[in-house]
Amino acid sequence: MSGYHRLRPADLDALAAGPGSVDLVRTLRAGQVSKRMLQLRAVLDLAGPEQTGASFALLTAAARRNPAVGPELLALPHTGAWLAVTLRRLRQRPDHRTIAATSGRTTAGLDLPPEADRPAEADLGYLGALAVTAAIRAGLDFELTLAAPDGAVFLPLLGRARCGGGPVTVSRSGDRVRVGSVEVPVPDDEGPPRAGVDTADWSGLHRLTSSADGLSIELWLDDLDPYRDCHRLCATGRLDAIVVGRWQRMLDEAWPILVRHHRSHAEAISAGLRTVVPLQSDSASAGVNVTSMDAFGAVSMTPPADGTALALGLLHEFQHAKLGAAIDIEPLHDAEDRRYYYAPWRDDPRPLGAALHGVYAFVAVTEFWRTRRTVLPRGRTRLAEVEFARWRDRVARTCADIRAYGRLTAAGRRFVAGLGEVIDGWRDEVVPAEATVLAREAADDHWTVWRLRNRRPEARLVRQLAEAWRAGAACPAITVPVAVRPADGRWLSRSPRLDLVRLRLADPARFERLRSGAERLADALAEASEGDLALAAGDHLAARGWYQRQLRQQPDQVAAWVGMTLADGRLPTAEAAMRADPELCRAVLCAVAESTAAPDPLELSRWLAPVTCVAVADGPPPAGSAPSEPPPGVASGTVRQGGPQPVRSVAAQDRS
Repeated sequence: MSGYHRLRPADLDALAAGPGSVDLVRTLRAGQVSKRMLQLRAVLDLAGPEQTGASFALLTAAARRNPAVGPELLALPHTGAWLAVTLRRLRQRPDHRTIAATSGRTTAGLDLPPEADRPAEADLGYLGALAVTAAIRAGLDFELTLAAPDGAVFLPLLGRARCGGGPVTVSRSGDRVRVGSVEVPVPDDEGPPRAGVDTADWSGLHRLTSSADGLSIELWLDDLDPYRDCHRLCATGRLDAIVVGRWQRMLDEAWPILVRHHRSHAEAISAGLRTVVPLQSDSASAGVNVTSMDAFGAVSMTPPADGTALALGLLHEFQHAKLGAAIDIEPLHDAEDRRYYYAPWRDDPRPLGAALHGVYAFVAVTEFWRTRRTVLPRGRTRLAEVEFARWRDRVARTCADIRAYGRLTAAGRRFVAGLGEVIDGWRDEVVPAEATVLAREAADDHWTVWRLRNRRPEARLVRQLAEAWRAGAACPAITVPVAVRPADGRWLSRSPRLDLVRLRLADPARFERLRSGAERLADALAEASEGDLALAAGDHLAARGWYQRQLRQQPDQVAAWVGMTLADGRLPTAEAAMRADPELCRAVLCAVAESTAAPDPLELSRWLAPVTCVAVADGPPPAGSAPSEPPPGVASGTVRQGGPQPVRSVAAQDRS
């Protein structure tokens, strides 16, 4: 029998088709367990026996007594997060120049930051916590001393004891387990611990369960594990019973949606997902869901709006988990691909691996909305129609970019071809005209935000143009290279313009109250402006005028540039005024405003009409920077091989 984990061509095809089988999910988990065994070996080699010897000896004794406990604990999502963090810290120590094994992975959207703010030894205590849990599960009597960071000891699968500072003795004698003086509630049969058992000094893990049509799911709602916030997105502290109950109700709404309408996905999720980490809400983002590639089986998310949002979030995030685990077994792309890709679900440029993750996840998102539009009652399908039309088109374009320009392995080419077949199968499905228009407007909105955040005209030429404007000279007919420079700040942000469109569709009466002034816009949507309100109402001329005036006062405001670009692009050709790329106009307007009053942005745009902007391969080539509709057989949103290409005005061209 082979000692390697492998994915057959049929497995790649099953993954590309969407859910994959339960057996395939088990194969992916087995691959993660093997990876973590290697990581654990590397931790032991790098740390030294004086730091890990007693803990590892107890873990080994427990595994001899009950061989199942080792794989069980290695498969826990945050065992993987702990191993990755600890290896990074050990590698940062000056006495280690090489490592035996490394995870070197990223989350599905974020590079994990270096952990250099405390010594690696601070993380090695978690090995003792794993050993204690293993010994408890195996029925061993033992005694082991553990550190108590912040006055607490966390035991995986069990909970957290509050025991004061300093080293603490953890012991088991017969049926009694203690962390210092704290009694740990453990079932008599060594089976799964009772969920959510709390005492004065003990907090148990919360467990969520739900069943529908013969299929069940069990999840830890983890607000305790010290490695649960491995992506640093503000995991919550301890949840109270009311909040836990709300999560349970959301799961009871979400699970039947997945089981009845996405059964194969639900079976895979039930087999592979183990933990939900609640994140603190962030009103500036449209909800955050994230999956760490170091924590297979866990998803972190802000509280969902309802059961539908939770169902979609679980479906989306488990796609990331499957793909990350699959890539650990079978690489799909060259890690040295340095190209940036435009991904219409993120505000920042994406490298190849992240773009591939996004396509795979949003294929499932598109499928979700495709199904919702067929099962919802008549009159309630508008949102589903819009979302299906929007993501079908956007996912197809990014997938085409990856297929055409990505440095894929043979397995990767097969996988991406399979994704393309799924997307192509939706191409001829009819969508109502109104939904098509709204989907295009949503896509335009995102692309305009993205280009204004991330595309940078060459600074020297921007200054030259600003000097010519101030001198009252004619605009020179020059070519300005434009490179992608990822902006600082949020990578997922709300669009108040789209929020207002959704409000107009969902609650027309309230939208009219906002338009008439009967209700204050600031009370309904604090980040929206009067220009946004006019734009959402279709009064594009008034919206453009509002943004135009705003930019005279705040020439660098991205939101106003986005709104003015969108409003101008939706006016009839005779009334449209923008003649140059908005990122060039913004850069020149800001340069002019450094020494004099900001001019009219539309007048400046007309003046800049002779300038040609070209996308350049400066650093990672800015794929996604060309908004024009491509010729047949050429993917849109990419820089073609063989040199920079013109970037035409966003007002008149396709924005993807």
